[in-house]
Amino acid sequence: MHAQFDAAIVGAGPAGSATAAHLAVRGARVALIDRAIFPRAKPCAEYLSPGAVDALDRLGVGAALRRSGAATVRGMRIVAPDGTASTGRFPNHEGFALPRETLDQILAQHAADRGAVFLPGQTVVAYEPGPPWTLRLPGGSTLTADLLVGADGLHSRVARQTVGVHPGTSHRIALVTHYADVPGMSDDGEMHVTHFGYVGLASVGPSLVNISVVVDRRQGRPRADATAWFDALIASVPRVADRLAQGRRVEPVRGIGPFGQRARQVTGDRLLLVGDAAEFFDPFTGDGIWTALKGAELAAIAALTPDNLRGYAAARRRAFAGKWVVERAISAAVARPRLFNHIAHRLARRPALLDTLVGVTGHVVPASRALSPTFLLALVR
Repeated sequence: MHAQFDAAIVGAGPAGSATAAHLAVRGARVALIDRAIFPRAKPCAEYLSPGAVDALDRLGVGAALRRSGAATVRGMRIVAPDGTASTGRFPNHEGFALPRETLDQILAQHAADRGAVFLPGQTVVAYEPGPPWTLRLPGGSTLTADLLVGADGLHSRVARQTVGVHPGTSHRIALVTHYADVPGMSDDGEMHVTHFGYVGLASVGPSLVNISVVVDRRQGRPRADATAWFDALIASVPRVADRLAQGRRVEPVRGIGPFGQRARQVTGDRLLLVGDAAEFFDPFTGDGIWTALKGAELAAIAALTPDNLRGYAAARRRAFAGKWVVERAISAAVARPRLFNHIAHRLARRPALLDTLVGVTGHVVPASRALSPTFLLALVR
């Protein structure tokens, strides 16, 4: 079998499926390829910031999202290593959280409904550079495409085999699972900063809670058994462990990482990278799905102007530069417990500061607000 397309998108997570839908609705012939059979589990914090919800509305899946049983997220509760806690709320906005099995199925189906050819359970055996690109699939099938889009995640094979990757310097990994019937949950997400990293909790549906443990593997005494490692780390955070002991784990512990990888460049000869395939940093601020969806919008615009794909990189810089700075600053503070304790005390005394910071990380307040000298001085003094 051989088929020809305008674009072949490898990876049907939020970045790939959203890119496919944006292109297909504009009349492009699109192949959306993923090695997994959907629905499928995916280790992720499963949080949609208000900015991500806005992007899903623009894509046309907001109604399906709201019918899915997603949990509402109105803000973030931040708990420092010394126990100091405060809650920031999104200004006049709300986010959502739902299992990736549900979200990814909604997005892939939406892409197919818009005209993309969805090919789940297909691993690309080989890429032959173009243009046009030739993708060889199992069983001898091939397809050609004028444009190749790599949306295949953190350890992107497309990026490695085309433009190359920077390995990054982060040694953090995440261990993720779901619990049922955890007491004390609300419509706020929770981030508990610890001596080893942090633990995130968020309701993702009725009685279902996402638990994400992020740890620097150089400090966390890694174990071959992800579940045993997860349990040991949780046990060292009593304020979380006591609540989880009253619930029950309902899914295996899955790992992902290390983080910090990014592609050497996000474009090539009739090539674009989007989502985690382009860059992946510390997930504390919950930027991943928003970045994927916003990047998909930018990738679709670039794909429709084939003589100017380089403009995609510049568009990403304009869209994400402030986010990158804020994300790195927060990651640096999380890695320094004494500094984070100090900042947490300031946030507890001045709640408006945390509202601003939560609004920035939720993509409903400009990053410049959190990077202004006045804000930074109030945060540390």
